[in-house]
Amino acid sequence: MKYFTFVDKDTFIYSRSKIWDTVLNVTAWPQLWKHVSKVHVHTQGEISSDSKIECYFRLFYLLHLRFDIQILRLQKPFYASFTIGGDFSGQGRWILREHEKEILSTLYLHLSTHHFLLRFVSSLPYGRSLIAYSHRRVMLEGKKMIVKGLVV
Repeated sequence: MKYFTFVDKDTFIYSRSKIWDTVLNVTAWPQLWKHVSKVHVHTQGEISSDSKIECYFRLFYLLHLRFDIQILRLQKPFYASFTIGGDFSGQGRWILREHEKEILSTLYLHLSTHHFLLRFVSSLPYGRSLIAYSHRRVMLEGKKMIVKGLVV
């Protein structure tokens, strides 16, 4: 099994509450985030602790990933912890901090994968770097999605 640790840091000039609400509007992800093909929320109402979110991502036209996000803890509007299962499994935390006139967003992910293609790529020279680069590109698209959702 291959393990990956990602730490994604971004800054925003919008309020922490607006960022929080935009990200937790997971049903809008497929319209705003080009890599998300489908999202299904297994909870009625707002996303909360114990919510389960089923996500389908597509990357590079040949890689389709499915994973479930199980929310463990939400402290609106600054902290979320969750587990991930499916093509990736592991855990994550998302923290929003106020710093001067900016909001600092930090996402910590510690994941493993059983996905054949990702395991193969990670075994190649520079493969792990390629996966980290790909992850960062997807997360930059996620930041664009957040900003797009904030300005509508």
